[in-house]
Amino acid sequence: MPDKSLHEKINQYWYKPLNERKPSIQFIASFKENWQNLIPLLEQISTQNAVFIFIYNTIIKRFIYVVDKRKVAGYDAALYLAENGFEFTMSKMHPDYLRALLLLQEKALGYLFEHVKPDNRDQIIANLEGVYKKYTGEYFHFLQQTVCLETDEGGAPVLFLGHVHNVTYLKKNRTCNLVITAPNEIKWWRFNFDRDCIEPVQPLSKQEKKVLSLLAEGKSSKEIANALFVSSHTVDTHRRHLLEKTNCIDTTGMITYAKLVGLL
Repeated sequence: MPDKSLHEKINQYWYKPLNERKPSIQFIASFKENWQNLIPLLEQISTQNAVFIFIYNTIIKRFIYVVDKRKVAGYDAALYLAENGFEFTMSKMHPDYLRALLLLQEKALGYLFEHVKPDNRDQIIANLEGVYKKYTGEYFHFLQQTVCLETDEGGAPVLFLGHVHNVTYLKKNRTCNLVITAPNEIKWWRFNFDRDCIEPVQPLSKQEKKVLSLLAEGKSSKEIANALFVSSHTVDTHRRHLLEKTNCIDTTGMITYAKLVGLL
């Protein structure tokens, strides 16, 4: 369990950049109208894709919208929308993963506050993994995909839109990754539970991307070897490295995960 200072550090980092700004009444009114217009679409997405969706407002430090039509987490939306909604959701994180999640969250927020601009806010996606307790009491491995929905008048993120998927069927145990996809780069970190620290993961090499793309097309190792003019042994080595990087259970899961986080 992380100590109190770690929680305080995360909270200060999340809130400080925006507490120093005082958006105008006109700005606050305009973004409220914008996100409320999205509600019918978000409800449809939650129903069709089995995702938990939220909007978090960094000005008032609260969730302002939650929909979970297929009960990915299953809790009443009012628990998230309450004044202590952020604390409620953090209390449902698996205690063995909480330190990893807080550190990776800090890494994600640092990148978003530094790189998100009004003209690219919907092009930078932070893909964060962890383990969360459902309303039934069981834990599931989640993938949270977060994008900036609105920036303030100074260009800093104000609203974050998040989609939460259940990826238990894809991921190995003791896995906690952060993959950030941006227009010109991919940044990747994972938490090393043995060393109790975050480690950078090298983005996929050109050859790994080719192998992954061909695997996604249903090609066998032999077919991929012929296409790339390498040995089947080399292809199997790339496949093994891909599985290690993504921490997925098998090749099928790896392909699904790669598509979700933008590696394919």
